[in-house]
Amino acid sequence: MKDFLHIGVFGLNHNTAPIEIREGLYIPERSQPELLTKLKDRGIDEAVVLSTCNRTEIYFSYRDCNEPLEVIGNILGSRFSAGRESLDSYVYSFLDENAYKHLFLVASGLDSMVIGESQILGQVKNAYRLAASHNTTGFLLDKVFHRTFRVAKRIRTETRIGYNPVSISSMAVELSKKIFLDLSRKKILVIGAGEMCEIALKHFKKEGLNDIFITNRTFQDARFLAEEYNGTPYPFEEIPNLLVKVDMVLSSTGSEKPIIDKETVHSTMKKRKSRPLFFIDIAVPRDVDSLVNNIENVYLYDIDDLKDISQRHFSDRLKESQKAHEIMEEEARKFAHWLEQLDIAPIISRITGRLEEVRSLEVKKALAKLKGADKETLDRIDILTKALTAKFLHPHLALIRQNGNPEVLEVMKKLFELEEENEEEMDNRDQRE
Repeated sequence: MKDFLHIGVFGLNHNTAPIEIREGLYIPERSQPELLTKLKDRGIDEAVVLSTCNRTEIYFSYRDCNEPLEVIGNILGSRFSAGRESLDSYVYSFLDENAYKHLFLVASGLDSMVIGESQILGQVKNAYRLAASHNTTGFLLDKVFHRTFRVAKRIRTETRIGYNPVSISSMAVELSKKIFLDLSRKKILVIGAGEMCEIALKHFKKEGLNDIFITNRTFQDARFLAEEYNGTPYPFEEIPNLLVKVDMVLSSTGSEKPIIDKETVHSTMKKRKSRPLFFIDIAVPRDVDSLVNNIENVYLYDIDDLKDISQRHFSDRLKESQKAHEIMEEEARKFAHWLEQLDIAPIISRITGRLEEVRSLEVKKALAKLKGADKETLDRIDILTKALTAKFLHPHLALIRQNGNPEVLEVMKKLFELEEENEEEMDNRDQRE
């Protein structure tokens, strides 16, 4: 493989970092272009930023596989309030085969907190599109991500990993059922109008929940959701009053800071006369200040509290998960073979070119001595020499294709007297190809 064709990933996820660390490194979409530009300015050839409630990862390609890890680590460390050294204990990095295997797992939902969740594929696609629109993807990441989308689709098609799909939102609803047993007589406030809230609303309606209050910073979006799910829309400023009325709050907004603080909830509980209030906060960064958990009769659950439920679903899906891993491994082998061909193809091209040069030269010499020969004879000589060359080349090219390791390629270079290409020659050949 060419020395610049390396892929890597650097990041953290729900398995390596608790929520307070993940939200500290969460990179909202509006901030990603600036980060992508910074990575490019620091010499990262290609980069894609994937930041969700459960992970922040940067996929990259680079000439030297050690330096970019340091560059990315320093850039992310500068965004992390606790500093680079604290960040190191939560992050991981993978290179080449391990990196694209990891991406296959992520996009297929096999590395998710809720195994098999489907939302992550859309998030990976969005991350790639954003990077591509800012020209921070190229030959390698384009290939890797498009292969990833095909792998994820194949796993969805050939396994039941996505059957009866579960998600963070559906886990939140399941948690609420564990809390209240019967949801039909409860009142809920949904804060946010994004995809996670909409999925939760679908599940709440299935559970017979009728008293649904919906609020969002953009009131129009809250109204649309309320119309679709037979809820009641409220302006965002009404949250303190709504907290007095409801039994439970589910929140998932894109806010970078808590929108419900301890003082608000403390005041609410006085008006509720200490009637219990449950919060399920599935946003990252979190919407509800963790300190509200210290208030009597207030119960706050965040996204990490859903792990127990997701683990039970994982057991149910273990068999399908094993099938999915087998498909992922098969696709990883195919992709590795494709990458290897990137080395092999230029060698094959140079060998066939070299043989053609020799054949053409010898045919010209022979024809110069056959001045009286007719055209049919000359054509037959040309066809015969091409057939002989092809027959001679066949076992050599087959060996390269089947076992094109560096030792074999080196022997072939010597056998066919191929000199090392300099950088300019390689660039010219790449442009021709």
